[in-house]
Amino acid sequence: MTIVLDIPGRKRIELDFLLLDVNGTLSDRGELIEGVTERLAALRQQLESRLLSADTFGTLSAISEHLSLPAQSAASAEQKLAVLNELGADRCVAIGNGSNDREILAGAALGIAIVGPEGCSAAALAACDVACRSILDALDLLREPRALAATLRA
Repeated sequence: MTIVLDIPGRKRIELDFLLLDVNGTLSDRGELIEGVTERLAALRQQLESRLLSADTFGTLSAISEHLSLPAQSAASAEQKLAVLNELGADRCVAIGNGSNDREILAGAALGIAIVGPEGCSAAALAACDVACRSILDALDLLREPRALAATLRA
């Protein structure tokens, strides 16, 4: 269960965990974005995934159940960072769009910001390694590590 990133000019990254913000990342105003379910299912063999959310729209439980992924209510940057550190930041990829995601985006081995239908905070953009226009693009990058290497090479 690992995704290995060999990026020219950078140290090798071995990812075991995927931390996902929900609102504005996996969902648009509380509704799961079409295509997320299938892409996350394809990544299950490589990454252990977890949902972290402030649950602004009250849909965390339903999305967690639909995706069959564990979820944790985490409203603050500090709460999300605690989960990252517990798992080992050097083994995690984090995906989010909000200001409360900035710490996990900066601290994870790989941080991906989503500039989706709910926008992306400047703090999240400043903290990430890669910015994507949608969660689908971000998950596709994880499924094809050479594309990430092309983006991140030094």
